[in-house]
Amino acid sequence: MLSKLLIATGNRGKLKEFKKVLAGVCMVYSPRELSLLPKEVVEGGDYRENAILKARAYSDQFKEFIAGEDSGLEVDALDGKPGVFSARYGGENLPHTEKCSMLLNELRSVPLYDRTARFRATIALLDGNEVKVFEGTMEGWIAFSYEGAEGFGYDPIFIPQGFSKTNAQLGMKIKNQISHRAKALRKLAEYLKTR
Repeated sequence: MLSKLLIATGNRGKLKEFKKVLAGVCMVYSPRELSLLPKEVVEGGDYRENAILKARAYSDQFKEFIAGEDSGLEVDALDGKPGVFSARYGGENLPHTEKCSMLLNELRSVPLYDRTARFRATIALLDGNEVKVFEGTMEGWIAFSYEGAEGFGYDPIFIPQGFSKTNAQLGMKIKNQISHRAKALRKLAEYLKTR
């Protein structure tokens, strides 16, 4: 029988990626699907700390595997910003289309060779009292305009290394093979198979 894994997120895009990559490895649930009470988490200083905080927030309500995830977009020309503040960049309630526009505006005079960036993902798994951490990165650069309709977040402005289209143009099938989160999820899947 497959183990249950609670993903401590309300982000539907992230949940879809978890379910897709971990299909056949474990049963993936969101807090909402299990009618768990939502938890407010005050995030810390880095991806690892945030991921652990998110996972631990549900440990009093769920006793099987719990995973917290934190990720962000790091733009070299902006000294690594927005980084851990990617979801709150420009304001927590600002739609992602506007976050993307704001970032493109900040880079309007930056040439292609200086638009390098990466997505970084960290997944923290609570396995009883033990915490296991899995990380993944996807290198690339920031496009000059908003392109594509698939994906979420900054996908319409991020071109992964080795491609000429944004994540949102490439689509979820390709993204789920090359993304930062997919890389971290594959490491998580390998660990769960041993459990």
